[in-house]
Amino acid sequence: MSRSAALMEPRTPANLTTMIQIPDCVISRKIAEGGCAEIYEGTDIDTKRKVAVKLLHSRHLNNKTEQKRMLNEGALGMRLRHCPYLVEALKVGKIGERPYIIFEYIPGQTLRELIREYKSMTNVEVVQIASAIGRAVRHMHQAGFYHKDIKPDNVMLDGKGTIKLIDLGFAETVSNLKFSFFGRALEGSPSYMAQELIRSKKPSAGSDIYALGCTLYEAATGQTPFPADSDQGVLEKQCDMTLRPTPVSDINTDISIFTQKMIMQALEKNPEARHKSADEFLLDLARNPLTQQSDRNMKAVGRWVQR
Repeated sequence: MSRSAALMEPRTPANLTTMIQIPDCVISRKIAEGGCAEIYEGTDIDTKRKVAVKLLHSRHLNNKTEQKRMLNEGALGMRLRHCPYLVEALKVGKIGERPYIIFEYIPGQTLRELIREYKSMTNVEVVQIASAIGRAVRHMHQAGFYHKDIKPDNVMLDGKGTIKLIDLGFAETVSNLKFSFFGRALEGSPSYMAQELIRSKKPSAGSDIYALGCTLYEAATGQTPFPADSDQGVLEKQCDMTLRPTPVSDINTDISIFTQKMIMQALEKNPEARHKSADEFLLDLARNPLTQQSDRNMKAVGRWVQR
């Protein structure tokens, strides 16, 4: 699913439905486009449910690697579909040589878009995001996969308080049996990559926790932990073991000491000082007084759609 699948303005030609035919699905409009795929809004013919359709871009029709990559992304999404904190994959298939994945449609915004609009999230919102994405990460790790690309672009939120982790395009098995579609020199986004992942290119539970810490830091402060003028500059800062981010509460005074401690530990560059697992991260989160409040109070995370 694209990073802004629920928000892009319609850009669909009038004859779209004659151009793209997805089995058991009626396509209505294009809602996003990335380097490898296009995202369309559609409706499941049988259930009448609104869906999002991710379709390999036509320029990759002869690219067997990208075709395999998308098919495996869909297969992984189907395997993980029962986690309420991961976007639900409904179907994967091909139109000729063009793979597609049908996902649930999330009528909301990405965390990236919310940060741009509000500059930073409140303490309550950051804790709720940490709870949902922490559980999504735990589910993936327990199933034997690392996400590898946790960042604000890949967190979707709606007005009902639903928060989901999306985009499994970089996900990798915990075992050494890698999917064949991974061929990039550096898979992931530099601003969210742990130093050990940059150096070894081997993901771990710890590298996903670090990316989660970077995401929460940005949600709380409106900026990445180690900003720089270029990707290379970011990578150098990520690998500099002497650098530490500015404390969260120095930038956003609404962030409590409990929330700051959780984020800063997730951001430890030494993996031994970081949370060792998603379970350990969630245990730390459980000590936060906000997690003991009612679901009603935590629904504040939906404020931006209620405005």
